[in-house]
Amino acid sequence: NDICYKGAFDLMDSIKNGKPEGLKVFGDKWTTVYEALSTLPEREKKSWFEFDHFYSDVAFPEALPIVYKNHPKHLFDIGGNTGKWAITSCRYDKDVKVSIVDLPGQTAVAEKNAKDAGFADRINFVSGNVLDETTKLPAGADAVWMSQFLDCFSLHQITKILTKIYNSVDENCDVYVMEPLWDMQKYEGASYSLQATSLYFTCIANGNSKMYRYGELVEAIEKAGFHLVTAHHNLGSNAYSILNFRKNK
Repeated sequence: NDICYKGAFDLMDSIKNGKPEGLKVFGDKWTTVYEALSTLPEREKKSWFEFDHFYSDVAFPEALPIVYKNHPKHLFDIGGNTGKWAITSCRYDKDVKVSIVDLPGQTAVAEKNAKDAGFADRINFVSGNVLDETTKLPAGADAVWMSQFLDCFSLHQITKILTKIYNSVDENCDVYVMEPLWDMQKYEGASYSLQATSLYFTCIANGNSKMYRYGELVEAIEKAGFHLVTAHHNLGSNAYSILNFRKNK
């Protein structure tokens, strides 16, 4: 209600133009809601982050054993947001180091949270827009984690992001994608709810992404030169999926 209500009046223009026309209720200098997050009014900011974390956080207890099964020493958390996964990871695995990749506004918040949690020596930051050609991902990751991140982009952009990851990792690096896939839900009502969430992406978030089907997301990632190793479905009470990819040999 705090984020979408007023902007939803511009839904038709957003569909026609492929842009989040409803975002202008928060100012006219943003092209996506993610760029605006650090400057949103406090009530709206609180609502957005509570919405964002409410769903994925409940899957963390089941996700951790999957991601840390092979004991990665260095994990890239792309779209790391406020640092919740990175901090949880450091508590779960005493040896792992995490690099959070996100927009400057988000990495500033995550850096403070990491310091407050006592992990300033194990969590570092790469600030930038992953779609920007000038943003380079450093090499050396044993694992890459993207939680509820790729649904913020179109299929073409997803392939572009994964191509950038492909160029920075080796064939032994595990790439983990956690998403609520609408065709992998336990209940039909949950599928419809996820599909309706796509309207938020259309009129507020970015104008061109949505909640994806299992097959179309896998296809977009495999176009970048990866293959699916394993798929875990129905994780947590909100039925998340974790897809594990590696580079083609």
